[in-house]
Amino acid sequence: MTHPSALARRTLAALTAAALTAAGLAVAVAGPASAAPGHPTVVSTVPSAASPNIQDGTVFAIHDAGTKIIAAGSFSKVRNRNSDVDITRDYVLAFDKATGAVDTAFAPTVDNAVNAVAAGPTAGTVYLAGKFNTVNGVTRRKVALVDVATGATVTSFAGPAFNGLIDDVALAGNRLLVGGIFTTAGNANPRGGLASLNATTGALDGYLTTTLTENHNYDGVSGAQAGVGADKLALSPDGTQLVVIGNFKKADGVLHDQVVKLDLGATAATVADWNTSRYTPRCSYAAFDSYMRDVAFAPDGSYFVVVTTGGRYSGSLCDSAARWEAAATGDAQQPTWTDYSGGDTFLSVGISEQAVYVGGHLRWLNNSFGGDSAQAGAIGRASIAALDPGNGLPLSWNPGRHPRGYGVAEMLVTPQGIWLGSDQSWIGNFQYRRERIAFFPLTGGDAPHPTTTAGLPGNVYQAGIPVPTNVLYRVNAGGPAVASTTGGPDWSADDSGNPSPYHNAGSSTSGFAAVGSLDATVPVGTPAGLFNTERYDSASAPEMQWDLPVPAGTEVEVRLYLANRYAGTSAPGQRVFDVTLDGTLVLDDLDLSATPGHDTGTMRSFTIVSDGSVDIDFGHVVENPLVNAIEIVKTGPPPTGTGDEVQTRSYDGAATVGVATPVANPDNTTWSTARGAFWVGGTLFYGMDGALQRRTFDGATFGATSLVDPYHDVYWDTVETDSGPAGQTYVGVNSSFYPEIANVTGMFYTAGRLYYTLSGQGGLYWRWFTPDSGAVGADKFTVAGVTGFADTGSVFLAGGTLYRVSRSTGALASTAWADGVPTGAFTTVSGPAVDGVDWRAKAVFVGP
Repeated sequence: MTHPSALARRTLAALTAAALTAAGLAVAVAGPASAAPGHPTVVSTVPSAASPNIQDGTVFAIHDAGTKIIAAGSFSKVRNRNSDVDITRDYVLAFDKATGAVDTAFAPTVDNAVNAVAAGPTAGTVYLAGKFNTVNGVTRRKVALVDVATGATVTSFAGPAFNGLIDDVALAGNRLLVGGIFTTAGNANPRGGLASLNATTGALDGYLTTTLTENHNYDGVSGAQAGVGADKLALSPDGTQLVVIGNFKKADGVLHDQVVKLDLGATAATVADWNTSRYTPRCSYAAFDSYMRDVAFAPDGSYFVVVTTGGRYSGSLCDSAARWEAAATGDAQQPTWTDYSGGDTFLSVGISEQAVYVGGHLRWLNNSFGGDSAQAGAIGRASIAALDPGNGLPLSWNPGRHPRGYGVAEMLVTPQGIWLGSDQSWIGNFQYRRERIAFFPLTGGDAPHPTTTAGLPGNVYQAGIPVPTNVLYRVNAGGPAVASTTGGPDWSADDSGNPSPYHNAGSSTSGFAAVGSLDATVPVGTPAGLFNTERYDSASAPEMQWDLPVPAGTEVEVRLYLANRYAGTSAPGQRVFDVTLDGTLVLDDLDLSATPGHDTGTMRSFTIVSDGSVDIDFGHVVENPLVNAIEIVKTGPPPTGTGDEVQTRSYDGAATVGVATPVANPDNTTWSTARGAFWVGGTLFYGMDGALQRRTFDGATFGATSLVDPYHDVYWDTVETDSGPAGQTYVGVNSSFYPEIANVTGMFYTAGRLYYTLSGQGGLYWRWFTPDSGAVGADKFTVAGVTGFADTGSVFLAGGTLYRVSRSTGALASTAWADGVPTGAFTTVSGPAVDGVDWRAKAVFVGP
């Protein structure tokens, strides 16, 4: 999609919306959001009717002046709601906040564009800044102070004559911080895009003198060459930091491409120890002088968010919203999260305690792989959205704004709600007529879904307890995990990347094509693929040994699956070895090429009573001993069950495990088909039928199940975007996580992330996730350096401890967890061989 050029805001702010559209140009201005609005909820989806109808142009700046709202932009006329009488207002107007009636007394006359509005140094005053040279017939070069009641010029404030426009201002204590496209402030005072004035008198001072230089996009040969300087200023709530974005490469001669953070000291503003190269790549470099569009601080000052235009280019931050931590220091900073539109411009951002509100001419969010189209993970959002502050995913809030036009150019968060400034006439799909300015009140809004998780000591739930089986161990020696075809546990992996913990070091693995045949000793239903890999021992010191814990006194059948596959030992006598079981020689001079013959799978079984560990030793005779698979099965009839049962047991997180108690499953949910689960904020999320499902759960009663599908919206899915190919709508696309669900073995939620494991894969993976909308991040991440999860049956997290269930043994192991990664080796804390507790289930989670 073609993005409007930011150059237009500096040169054509007075054009009507129609002229802007015809020119293909863009304008964008917004002041810093109000600090600490105190929002307990997201704002309502229904806009207030207490606003006038602005008839032309675009609203670029909005200021809350107490009982009235002041708006600035490229407009020239306005009407009161339900009136057809035009009221002339060039560039700036005011209206009553309670009724929306246009203020007849406030009508300052400015001779050019007003780009920013900010609170004045005293009650009842307000700063105007922009491209103008006179206000009410009085010379005021780019910045003026006016009376809120009358619009009259406050004559005691007279700033210097800036030689270029001002884009944004911020009041910091007794100083007005100014950013724009200028090189002098007054006749003999060089300033490069930034300056500071006495807030009361307008006198230039030496507090802010940082000089911004060089075009971001011009490389000496090609690229846009608009004026260099500041575009937006974001002042931290405590007044100690200022983030500046705009068209520049350097700040005081040091590379700070398009963004620089300043420390606001007692006597001077200085460039902070903070830098990033993520805005260095050029996007649509011929069209944009800078692709930065807005920046805002969180109410508590802990982070700020930058939004951009520029086109969708892999690895860049073009067309994105990105969160940056305010306390971070040093070079090479990376965003905490990034949400991509997939080719559409973000123009504005406003932040409350509950949401990061973004605006522009968006069609989708969470669209990392899109290019003017919805790709995997895309969630439809027409022009406006509320993002989860923790991960940037869209919350459920979705009033939308269509037609999109140029877009939402301004967002102002106030204690009462959020104001939008734009170039269009509607909220929703032609639903609420709110011409160019709209207000979403806090009243009527919903709180985002809680993100609280349960901890230990507490309750652990097992849903989809396997159909009872006597199988204690199944290991695919030398190979990957293999799914069971006869019930009971899968065959756990023992390949080079995920070696079984039950054998000693020194042996090796080999793989082969499909085995030629199986003899009659191999039980029906045994996967033939077990014979396609082997673990062999090439050295006699030490000999290959397997030690598998089994409670003492338990009678078991030990099954060894064996096949001679190596062509170099195909003749009888070329490979001969011994097998000893718990110290007793059970296979003497075994020659598989003789019996049952080369390339034939066979099984040898032995019944023993365990002394606490089943020890299997392989001894050299000729060439190398081998084993293809090991299975240990308790003797006697198995217990009964369906595989869909749910049970809970208390657990202190260490060694004390309570007795299992059944949990009712009145709707007969087929928990045997579940693929992991986690409980957060009263809701149980789980994988089933190739998607996420959700239902309430209080520890005893399950609510009705529903599909987690933020990618489709009945209201918006059929609305055409008026962009892209004919017929394109706002419909999204399921996350690429959904096709993975069939192979998920466990999942848990923490800190805005969904972590999960996959069958036969040793890694630990994660995606962003918000329980409010159920959105799953489009991007998949791998926890670096983490392996050993191939045998995982379930995973759950409690505080600083990660727990893992072995799919092959039912044992529970734990390790420390910090900063999103496991920090040590797993230690078995419970299991059939430890305390008789089998932790296996399709979904194991900590809950209420």
